[in-house]
Amino acid sequence: MKITKVETYLLDVPLKQRAITDSQTKLESVEFIAVRIDTDEGISGWGFNWNYTKGTRAVQAIIDDTYAPMLIGKDPLMYKNVLRELHYTNHFIGQVGVTRVGLCAIELALWDIKLKIVNMPLWKYLGPVKSKVKAYNTDGGWLQGTESELVKDMAFLVERGFDAVKMKIGLPDPREDYHRVKAVRKAIGDDIKLMVDVNTVWDLKTSKVWGHRLEELDVYWLEEPMNPFDKKAHAELARSINIPLAVGETIYTKYDFRDYIEMGAVDIVQADATKLSGIDEWLDVAALARCYNLEVIPHTNVQQKLHVQLAAASSNVPMVEYCYESLVDIWENPIQVVNGYYTLPEEPGLGCKLTDKILTECRIG
Repeated sequence: MKITKVETYLLDVPLKQRAITDSQTKLESVEFIAVRIDTDEGISGWGFNWNYTKGTRAVQAIIDDTYAPMLIGKDPLMYKNVLRELHYTNHFIGQVGVTRVGLCAIELALWDIKLKIVNMPLWKYLGPVKSKVKAYNTDGGWLQGTESELVKDMAFLVERGFDAVKMKIGLPDPREDYHRVKAVRKAIGDDIKLMVDVNTVWDLKTSKVWGHRLEELDVYWLEEPMNPFDKKAHAELARSINIPLAVGETIYTKYDFRDYIEMGAVDIVQADATKLSGIDEWLDVAALARCYNLEVIPHTNVQQKLHVQLAAASSNVPMVEYCYESLVDIWENPIQVVNGYYTLPEEPGLGCKLTDKILTECRIG
């Protein structure tokens, strides 16, 4: 089997819901890079990556100009060697960031080909440890609403059957954050897991002071409190407060995860396959976390179908984030949540192809 063609699609997909806001970003649409890899045996693989700010055109350029020509004629089943060769073309322009976003999309497409050959979905190929995966919901906890709107939205998630929910904090005044968390806790009760996400805007002093205050409200984890490159500060914070620290959305290599884990700077490992180099590196991180008896709860915005399958094959992944609900149906055979649990896909392949309608109507390059 040989690769005969590589095609990329640059997409800007609008949210169907109102614009949503965290401490860093106001989001009205999501950019995607979709990659289709064709073979001489008629099997095509689809991969993707995404970004909630603009700039994905740079990813398309590196795939089209550098990676695609190198893929032609290669055996897709030798994908590890192929990806290693592609990776080492990037010494000067960088081996994370834009280059890794593109390599991940290619890796997913090559996995899709392999899974279609064996006629299995990813979770069955890897070997499942569970037949359904618990969901926790983030889609009611954004910053743009008033406190009363936030409380109403979070309570509605609980009414829908979610017993774990997450809200955003990181407003200019942490006192306002505290009062919003307190109001939500009162509204949803003590039996619901409540997580908070700062999106990296606090410093160490703020994290210590308000981390201690949030302990009063039985917060299940404190997510991304500080700059993710400052491992030392996270280790100091972990020793200072009793709320578990969750990090991983902005950690891009397994070596950085290794350092976080060995320094005692993380309690919940939020490895994201689309922020790493794909499935293989995600599995490495999950295995490493398992050696330290740490849970992996992957950061997930639009890539639920990928992470739910990885969760089904990983004993230390208790749940997966449910977010951007208005974008669930942009995928072929979209994944479903029933009574707080994801159902697992049955179609062969990775299952991460955007619909033809999205590929046509939202294409910008």
